[in-house]
Amino acid sequence: MANYRISHPTKVLRGRLPLPGSKSETNRLLILRALYFPNLEIAGFSESRDSFILREILENFQVQDQLDVKDAGTAMRFTCAFLAAQEKGEWILSGTDRMHQRPIGTLVKALQSIGANIEYLQQDGYPPLRIKGAKLRGGEIEVSAVESSQFISALMMIAPRLEKGLSIKFKGASVSAPYIYLTSNIMRSLGMEVYVLGDELRVPQQSPTETSKVYKIEPDWSAASYWFAALALADEGELYLPGFKEHSLQGDSVAASFFAPLGVEQFYIGSGIRLRKAEPTPSPTQINLLANPDLAQSIAPAYAAKGVSISLKGLQTLRLKETDRIMALEKELSKFGLNLTSQEDRLDISGPFLNGEQEIDTYSDHRMAMGFLPLALLGPIIIKDIEVVQKSYPQFWDHCRELGFVLEEV
Repeated sequence: MANYRISHPTKVLRGRLPLPGSKSETNRLLILRALYFPNLEIAGFSESRDSFILREILENFQVQDQLDVKDAGTAMRFTCAFLAAQEKGEWILSGTDRMHQRPIGTLVKALQSIGANIEYLQQDGYPPLRIKGAKLRGGEIEVSAVESSQFISALMMIAPRLEKGLSIKFKGASVSAPYIYLTSNIMRSLGMEVYVLGDELRVPQQSPTETSKVYKIEPDWSAASYWFAALALADEGELYLPGFKEHSLQGDSVAASFFAPLGVEQFYIGSGIRLRKAEPTPSPTQINLLANPDLAQSIAPAYAAKGVSISLKGLQTLRLKETDRIMALEKELSKFGLNLTSQEDRLDISGPFLNGEQEIDTYSDHRMAMGFLPLALLGPIIIKDIEVVQKSYPQFWDHCRELGFVLEEV
């Protein structure tokens, strides 16, 4: 595990960054192509490890009965539903030790209620799973939406092939709700019927017509958020990020609104977005990230470093991610002298930011490494286990070098 000492001599950021394709769009399209559209051409694939793992599984599940998603949470949830909806076959679906601590019981219960044959091999409610393919009947179900929107998306994507389709009633406030809309919009763009009505959605049984269209994946907005944060801490700069759409389907496209108070302006130029330094807008006292929890590790270090006190709310799902992200943020930010308090679903940050060459632990979490990188614009820091970025943004350190960051292995 390599560690980098990172600094930036000029503190000026200028450049063009072609960011990786959206992991969220890629993973949904991989499932939909495997289920309905074998000839669908997909352009701009995510190069993330998560998407590579899912693609490998979908290409090999017919000849392999032991499927390992490693640390790819999306692959675990989407593959679980995908395999359950196969009419024959039997598989063991497993992952890393941490994956076996991440709950999947809500999805399994929903699948079992419509005829799926799934059993737990260790602890009830958690992977690894034994899944036997079955003809699922579909119908009306209730699903808790408070743990992961990916449970809902996984069910939506198999619904067209079920005997009765699927009508899903949400229980509780939906976390990451934009990702449910992302799934529905992608399905509609491929000619499928999906109806989302408040706390309920319906996907009728249907036989989608094969399409010859090319689906162009947008770059990843979560990846863009790290460069918003970096520009906020730079002395000067302007960045161009090609390929982004003004009316994006990705929920994290709201990133611009969170970084405007830190002095970053975004505008569209037809073929992408340009970011530049600007006058800060009034800072909020709290930000609710229930719909966008993946932005927490971009926002928290940047606000802290700018000396802006902030309360981040709606973070309950962060306890269940690659690591306990609330704990990780609290522990690493405390190294800079900040006052931090946390609850089950929130993190409060205040106090002066005391710059210094601190070692940042990444907890096997890609977003910890990328979220803390902007602090190197204030002074040298050390980021440990830098390979974790392979999970979502393999080119991240190359892009850092292109923008003038100096990386020294320590």
